[in-house]
Amino acid sequence: MKNKILLSSSLIAVSFLAGCAGSSSQKAEELEIPTDLPPICRDIDFVANPDMREVCGVRKASSHNIAYKNIPQQRYLIKPSETSIVKTNGKLELRFQNSLPLNLEGPITNELEFSQEKRLERIKNSYDYHEITKPGMERFRIFKMGIPTDKGNKYDFCFRIPGRKGNDRTRSKAMGVNIEMMSCTEFDKIIADK
Repeated sequence: MKNKILLSSSLIAVSFLAGCAGSSSQKAEELEIPTDLPPICRDIDFVANPDMREVCGVRKASSHNIAYKNIPQQRYLIKPSETSIVKTNGKLELRFQNSLPLNLEGPITNELEFSQEKRLERIKNSYDYHEITKPGMERFRIFKMGIPTDKGNKYDFCFRIPGRKGNDRTRSKAMGVNIEMMSCTEFDKIIADK
């Protein structure tokens, strides 16, 4: 009786170890994850939860897309909310809500990882927003973002939010504001002079 229990527990342990070894040695599945996922789908590991793929619009990447490496990959920043960095065709785009994407250039393009595991990690960026209004002058809305990379470096990017043009009935007003890049030297000078 004791031998039967020992034998059966040994078989279970061996089969468990073989199952673990088999799953870790398999190549990770390439998935095509949309860059406009609803918030409820953003923190899901689609490898561990394949039943959620169809609901969230995720599919296996076709061999055609894998060959050209043009599957968009995305990581979210913590501030401002809904902001993300998207890698597609080897280029990085910073995407703000209701604004056109902005290209990120420089060493940061090679220092951010976009693996399935990293997709679930938000980038812990810094965010320094200023709104400056002086009598008789244009209102300035500017901000600086410090984006840390997976290599341990941090890069600063500065932006200006232009004033809205037109009235409530024009398309430019309805479409929101397009954020513009500015030099961080100019940003620092404006903050020092305020």
